[in-house]
Order: sequence, then C-alpha cells, then structure tokens
Amino acid sequence: MAGEWLAALSPDGQTGLKSAASSRSVLAAAEADLGPGPVAWGIETAAGAAAKLDNQVPDVVAGPMARLTARQSIEACVFAMLAGLARGTPVGAFQVPAVATEGNRELVHRGVPLDHVLQSVWSAHAYTYTRLLAALRRRADPACWDAESELVTDLSFGYVDKMTADFARHYAAERESWLSGLTAVRRQVIDEILAGRLVDRAAAGRTLGLELGQCHVAVIIWPGGQHHAGEAAQLPVRRLAARLTRDSGATHSLVVYAGAAEAWCWLSWPGAPSPGLASFVREEREETALDSGPAGSGLCVALGSAAAGVAGFRDSHLAAREAQRIGRALGEPGVHVYADVEVLALLTASPERAARYMRQTLGALAGTDAKIAELRETLRLYLSYGRSRAQAAEKLFVAPNTVAYRVKRAEELLGRPLPEDHLPLRLALEIARVTVP
Repeated sequence: MAGEWLAALSPDGQTGLKSAASSRSVLAAAEADLGPGPVAWGIETAAGAAAKLDNQVPDVVAGPMARLTARQSIEACVFAMLAGLARGTPVGAFQVPAVATEGNRELVHRGVPLDHVLQSVWSAHAYTYTRLLAALRRRADPACWDAESELVTDLSFGYVDKMTADFARHYAAERESWLSGLTAVRRQVIDEILAGRLVDRAAAGRTLGLELGQCHVAVIIWPGGQHHAGEAAQLPVRRLAARLTRDSGATHSLVVYAGAAEAWCWLSWPGAPSPGLASFVREEREETALDSGPAGSGLCVALGSAAAGVAGFRDSHLAAREAQRIGRALGEPGVHVYADVEVLALLTASPERAARYMRQTLGALAGTDAKIAELRETLRLYLSYGRSRAQAAEKLFVAPNTVAYRVKRAEELLGRPLPEDHLPLRLALEIARVTVP
C-alpha cells in the first residue's frame, strides 16, 4: 500500500483549473474514499491531461461536450488509480470506472478511431504518472522513494494495461452494434435529404444531432496530391474536421465519413455564420497541414454557401461538392469556397459542352502544351484586370513587357485581335482552367 504521501496529495495550481467535471455523486464517493485533498489533486491532474489531448488526439475532445466527457472519464480513472494505489489493489481486481466505459461508448458513436482512444488513455496515464512521481518526491520520506516509486510504477502501469484491454474489447463490441444501427440510419437520412426527398424535419434532426431549421454550412475535406488513402491520409482529414467542429462556434455540427479519407461536415447556427468563416477555415487548414507534416501538404477543403432549413442542408452540401469538383480539376490544395468558383462551376456543369465551347472559342490557344497554358493564364489575368499589363505582371511575378509579349503570342494563336467585348473569350479561358489537362 502507498504511504502517507498519497493521502496528503493536494492541488499545486499547475493547470489553473480546480472545478470538477464529474457529477456530485462521483465526487462524493471519491471524497469518502480518498479525502478532499487527493480528489482535488485528481481534478487538477485530469484537467491537465485533457488539455494535452488538443494536439495529440483532437477528435477525442472535439467540441464542448466531448471535452467535458473526456474530463469526466479521466477524473474517474485518476480517482480509481489513486484508490487502487492506496489499497494496493492487485491489477486483476482493478475495475474500470463505469463513467469511463460510458465515455468510451460516446467515442465509438462519434467515430473516433480505436487507436486514438487508446492513445488518449496512455497520454492521460503518462501525465498522471509524472505528477504522481513528482508528488512522491515532494512529500514522501526519501528513504521510501525507491520502494514507493516501484509500487506506483508497477500498479499504475498494470492498471492502465487493464484499462486499455477493457476499452478495446468494449469498443469493438459497441462499434459493431453502432455501425449496424445509428450510423447506417444517419447515412440513410442524409442520402434521403441529398436526393431531395421529403423527410420529417424533427425526426431527421434527432437522428443527425442537428437543428435542421438552423442555417447550415457544408464542408468537404479530402486529401489531395499523392495522399489519397491509408492512415497517413486519414489523420489530417480527421484532425481538421475535429478542429472545425470544436472551434467554429457552430451550435451544432455533424461529421460523417464518405470513403476511407473524405469527411462531410455540416456546421449550423441559429442565424447566419460569421462573414469571416472562410478565413477561419483557411487558418485551421494551414495549422492542420503544418501539424500533419507531408501527409497534410495536399489537404483540400470545399466550403458550401450558408443556407437554412432542410433544403439548406442539401443545397450547401451540393455547393460544396461543386467547389470540390472545381478544386480537384484545378489540382490545387487549399480551401475552395463555392462563392469564389460559382461562375466556373456553372460554366462547367456540362463538361462536354463546356469543353466544346472552349475549343471553338480559343482554337490553337486550347492546346495542352505547357507554354500554351502559360499564354492562356497570362491572357486570362490580363483581361480580368481590365487589360492592365502592370497588374497581370504583378500577379504572375514577371515584367510588364513579358505580359505584352505573351498577349501578342496569344492573339496569334487565336488568329484574330482581342475583341472589344471579351466576355466570351474570358469565359472560354476560365473553362480551360478545369477542362484542359
């Protein structure tokens, strides 16, 4: 059994958070078992352990309710570990707290992968173990350090081994049941809405966990570049989905996974979202890409337009899919906002007709050669900036004379001078961006 130092545990102010996440009944039972000092220390330790999960496994704590659940689970496990150490409870007799098992069930329902669940358990244990050893060194008799350290190490690591084994078994059983239940029902409801079929708004909202009468913004996240599948591709997608649902300020959110590494998200507000939402998504995408290393370099996001109600849930997602189509055609990682590519999406809604119009309008300038593509892009910017060589040159990082030369070469390929009404030509140049390989 651990010595008096364990009963003398008390907060040290490291996390700055002393309020508990656990229910009154859990706290009352823990205080009756351990005393108020160790319980307060456990609350503080759990808060610090939960804070570590933000960067390590963000989908575990994605959103206020998920964060609260994580803290409740960690608190219960810390209390159980302290009680086990105080009594010298054998590892085989250690019981995983019911609160933690329930928290594990919620992680299954939110689609958090098992390896992330187990990583969060070990992360919390490492933080708790480090603080336990530090407290032992401060409070225990130095003559007892070695024996006490060995006891803490043996029992605490035995307890966490049992927790991870129990969590893995429970996760597998719960996931099998859940996947055949709510996940399938949710996807069926989503498919019904996206197909434009009538649904009961209240019932559909309960199934999806949304207030469908609110204003929705749909987001699609996928790995671009060479990262299309596997765990390396899934991790940045899941990280960004977790960050958006946690930090966007949305009152409700939904994430479903379409395929191995594509996330469909809906963020909902009672009214219109902030005008800065697109900038926020860009910042979150950049942070996630940096955190994820090479696998995050091609991370792509499509952002639909804000729209309300069941129809808005559908319309925003369809807009995001159009933005995704344009983003894939352009081959550019980053955030593709439907409002920015709406005209291009409309122009290319019928790819075959759009390509035919482009070829007829551009003639030889529709070629696939890299040099011709460079001429097209120069001409596109030149016309979009009101025939300003200086502005096009600034955008292209070349000299104005280079712009003039390329425009002249483009005219030669067109076989005619630039028309006064250059709208048809500009449309063809825009179409070429997504139809010419």
